[in-house]
Amino acid sequence: MKTSIVVFSLALASHAAAHGYVYSINADNTVYPGWDVYIDQYMQPKPARIAFGGGGPNPIFNVDGKELACNFNPTAPGAIAEVRAGSDITFHWSRWLYSHKGPITAWLAPYEGDVAKVDVNKLEFFKITEDTVDDKGVWANVRMMDDKNMTWTATIPADIKPGTYVLRHEVSSGTAIDPTP
Repeated sequence: MKTSIVVFSLALASHAAAHGYVYSINADNTVYPGWDVYIDQYMQPKPARIAFGGGGPNPIFNVDGKELACNFNPTAPGAIAEVRAGSDITFHWSRWLYSHKGPITAWLAPYEGDVAKVDVNKLEFFKITEDTVDDKGVWANVRMMDDKNMTWTATIPADIKPGTYVLRHEVSSGTAIDPTP
């Protein structure tokens, strides 16, 4: 069973400054270039990527803002990756700061029609995977840097309904807060 996936990535910061982007995506054993935040925005015509473009490597502080879904000023992908249910998608991240520790998550949202007309803020995302702190107290993004050569892999659910989806990948970081007085 094949599923169409449009990928976009988000470096999310909550009460911290996180800076990174996905420069390459391996989807079901096919390698696609990510959106290069330093070059692609200036290219004419815009390159056909499977990733939403726009924004930059700067943090998003407003967790209630519409930029949380797909960064600032997103441009729609010009290509769609075809992947099999149950297959892996590996994200190759740019460097990340060790001081920015936190979880890594991946979300999917179904959509219909032309991806260029999709309002990502109206999609209903559901989480397909999450990696947080391990039993040694090491955060997922630190393990991504130390043990996984700046890569992180999400598996598309084997039982997912065929269709087209947007995949949102997040590396989060920030300071822990204790809400108790």
